[in-house]
Amino acid sequence: MHLSRDGELSESGSTLPWQSWLTDCRQQFGDAPRHIDRATENRLLVHPPWLSKLRLGDSLAKLIQNSTLRSLFRNGQVTWGHVVQANQDLFEPMPLTESYIYDRPGEILFSPFDSEVVTPEYLQSLARKIGSLRRAQGLDAEMQSWANYLNAETTRVVGKPVPQRFSPAIACFVSTTLFRRSYLPDGVLRNPLLPVIVAPQQPFYAIPLPSIYWPESLLDWWATTG
Repeated sequence: MHLSRDGELSESGSTLPWQSWLTDCRQQFGDAPRHIDRATENRLLVHPPWLSKLRLGDSLAKLIQNSTLRSLFRNGQVTWGHVVQANQDLFEPMPLTESYIYDRPGEILFSPFDSEVVTPEYLQSLARKIGSLRRAQGLDAEMQSWANYLNAETTRVVGKPVPQRFSPAIACFVSTTLFRRSYLPDGVLRNPLLPVIVAPQQPFYAIPLPSIYWPESLLDWWATTG
């Protein structure tokens, strides 16, 4: 696991159409509760070959269970997420076409609450603050727990509250997720900012929104960043 690469969240000094893109994603994905037909469900559900190796009770194993994913796709809300930490492999093209072999876990930052405060720029700044704890010294107990979690690189969390001192205006959370290659444009994590599906209540499971639900202009931006 490695810290995410920083993406540029502005273009030629102007703000990108974040709200428009998010609205388009929500419209294309549809309002909850959604009906997901069998063919679409078969494309969206996860069957990685290493699933059986996860220990009983592992929250990543719980996330990628069909029942959890069905609930997320049916009832989850679409919002912006920002990568805090992800495997470096995800930033490179897949060696083979069997994309599910190269799916990798990572940590995603989000807020499940609609707020004008939680802009992509806000999430980017917050992700940098969280990531900086990996190298910090002399931390208090709360911050040290975050540093330990990030440095372990194998600890799973679901809806871990971001320290209030980092985000006093609105509650934000981090959850371990699975970055499915088939969900990402061209199967590559080119930018740490992306739309995600978040459970409407705790536990706040989260997974990237498949790119088939992204507007073309967002896909174009994604293809030219990173």
